[in-house]
Amino acid sequence: MKRRITGLHPFTVLCLALFTVAVSTAANVWWLSCAVIVLCMAIGAAAGKARKLAALSGAIMLPTMLSLLMIHGLASRDSSPVIAAWGPLSLTLGGVEIATALALRTAVLVVVGLLCGLLIDRHQLVVAIDLSPAPPQAGYLLASTLFLLPQMMEKQHAIGEAQALRKTGTKRGLAGWLQRLRLRAVPLVLSSVQDAHDRSVHLAARGFPARGEQSRLRQVADSQIQRAIRWTALLCSVLVPVVILVPLGGAS
Repeated sequence: MKRRITGLHPFTVLCLALFTVAVSTAANVWWLSCAVIVLCMAIGAAAGKARKLAALSGAIMLPTMLSLLMIHGLASRDSSPVIAAWGPLSLTLGGVEIATALALRTAVLVVVGLLCGLLIDRHQLVVAIDLSPAPPQAGYLLASTLFLLPQMMEKQHAIGEAQALRKTGTKRGLAGWLQRLRLRAVPLVLSSVQDAHDRSVHLAARGFPARGEQSRLRQVADSQIQRAIRWTALLCSVLVPVVILVPLGGAS
């Protein structure tokens, strides 16, 4: 059963995610990074998003890990022991350790970010920004980013299906690709312009321009405990990395 976070404010989730990424990155300890990744996978499994989270994380991290291994493992010129050699290229132990450490730190950022994207309801996030002291334009820009691109992809797919039924744009090769691009671009741009015109009618309801206090039909659950957690997480996101890194910098 797939579900999203309903009891937590979106800002609370984002603040906890920021704290987790900041501390694990500053600590740079392999077992802590692995623990964060396992915990995120467990949370994703509890929410019914484990398979999607694993697939998206793997799609991002696999090429990232290969590139890090090529840069630090094969092209490294350190004096560490050589694990394997292929002509001028050599895989060194130090290069593999550096690539693994960077990959784990990147994996924490990717997995935590994807988990937030899968669990936070986009509508709640937009409403939370509207209810915050942030300018009303911020909520509209976020909503446009989150909803406009998927809508354009759906329209592009529908236009392609309609043209396929009419058997237009069926040529092969580069000429066929350019023909399909032209046939889809024109109606897609025209529909987007029409959507922008229709959307402008509703901008005043979102505070464009902002004149006084606006009434909101939808609310996001919040509490003093969650606000305290958010401020604590933000404060610790700054202080804990400083406490971790300053002694290391002084010792060096």
